[in-house]
Amino acid sequence: MISLQSINSKILSRQSGVSMVELLVAMLLGLFLLYALVEILINGKQSFSSASHLSRLQENGRIATNLVVSDLKRAGYMGGNSDVPNIFGSTGQVAPAMTCATANTTWVRMITQGVAGIDDSNAGYACIPDATYLRGDVLAIRHAAPWIATAYTANKVYLRSSLFEGRIFTGTDQALGTNDVADLPQSDRELMAFAYFVGDSGRTCGGQAVPSLYRVNVNDNSQPVANELLPGVEDFQVQYGVNGQYVDAGAVADWADVVTVRVWLLVRAECTESGFTDGNTYTYGDQVYTPNDNFRRQLYSSVAMIRN
Repeated sequence: MISLQSINSKILSRQSGVSMVELLVAMLLGLFLLYALVEILINGKQSFSSASHLSRLQENGRIATNLVVSDLKRAGYMGGNSDVPNIFGSTGQVAPAMTCATANTTWVRMITQGVAGIDDSNAGYACIPDATYLRGDVLAIRHAAPWIATAYTANKVYLRSSLFEGRIFTGTDQALGTNDVADLPQSDRELMAFAYFVGDSGRTCGGQAVPSLYRVNVNDNSQPVANELLPGVEDFQVQYGVNGQYVDAGAVADWADVVTVRVWLLVRAECTESGFTDGNTYTYGDQVYTPNDNFRRQLYSSVAMIRN
């Protein structure tokens, strides 16, 4: 009779360790699986980064385009007044000029010029600092606020208007008789002015400067100040519809002849993307641009009709 102890002894004597070949095969399989897992993680991270950049581009592009077009649609609106050249008042209007002084209210009071622009320059526009301006066109827009004023800020400039009469005044002078309008209906509205341009945000990503869309607007003293709106806007180009064709700002002889405005915004990611190269050629306005770098980009374009 074979004892249990004898059986266990025979089984134990037959056991042996893992051979070197088996160990190497197991290690290779483990390394292969680890490599595959790392590749999946890297690809997943790159896909997420690409999707995130694209989503941000689309969001910024839509917001920037909507802002510019929304202001363009109001350009020249002066509270329903049909005789803008004959609007006066205790403050009065200013003859249009391609200037933008920062220490007074002259810029916002150039009300007969609802739209104007500068081609690939900020020349003459003191409200757009040279240290901030990067590239592209400048687009200036003026209109009365779409809302009616119910309270007045002392040094802000307002327009009181009816269909045939209009007065420009500061908040402190809103009760002066020289600012009365006889016709009804009438309303008081803030005078507004904007200038869009591309500037340096002052920030960097990976050593690369981040451009931004800026907008000059007027403060509570109706003096122009520049404010950053959206990061990543790399270029801003504008052309103006005159006599059935689109031309650059330098070819516009009379801004009153402009009936449509076409804008382009080239929007790029704020940071470079590993493994991606933008070899596209972008044609917009008077520009042809092939970047050949690692930033994702999208080009946005829109057309707005102008009040006449």
